[in-house]
Amino acid sequence: MSGAVPVQEPPADAEGRRLYAPPRPQPQGFAFPATYRDLYDLPTSPEFLFEEDALMKTRSWSDNLTYYTGTGYLTGAASGGLVGLRRAVAEAERGESVKLLLNRALNQTGSIGRTYGNRLGVIGTLFAGNESAVRALRGGADDWVNTVAAGVGSGALYRIASGPRSVIVAGIVGGVLAGAAGAVRPLLERYIYTEINYTDKKLSAC
Repeated sequence: MSGAVPVQEPPADAEGRRLYAPPRPQPQGFAFPATYRDLYDLPTSPEFLFEEDALMKTRSWSDNLTYYTGTGYLTGAASGGLVGLRRAVAEAERGESVKLLLNRALNQTGSIGRTYGNRLGVIGTLFAGNESAVRALRGGADDWVNTVAAGVGSGALYRIASGPRSVIVAGIVGGVLAGAAGAVRPLLERYIYTEINYTDKKLSAC
């Protein structure tokens, strides 16, 4: 015959009134973090499923394609939307209804944003392909040469149907912009890394 399970009475205050004390579930198989730091002090290094991914220092060609194409399209769509909104405001006439103003703004932002997004998306695709090709030709080297060469190739290919002069100008502009972006990137990474470390130290001190 099994023994009776003891019933635990809830706590009472000084006047004898019972206080609300719901039962707390006990963890099974794992322990809850004891402190705030144990819960939020996570490693900042990336985690990989396969060892060969952890050994890679650069993005693969498919990662590059997805990253540059998506970034280019989103940037172009956002900037084109702002240009379209500004154009809609400039074309607005006095006395127009709110519905007509809203319709013009939506048409302009959608049309120009789509156009800009497609253009920068194509440039991003070309840049990703050129950078991966240059890296493969140079034996996997990853430095500013790949970035500048990809910028030159992307600009030239994008304007290849406009004639030799346009190809040369676009290639030079693409190389200069890519070189400038490559020069600014280490500074941004250093600043962001410093800010992350500073935030981690503040959270650890809490």
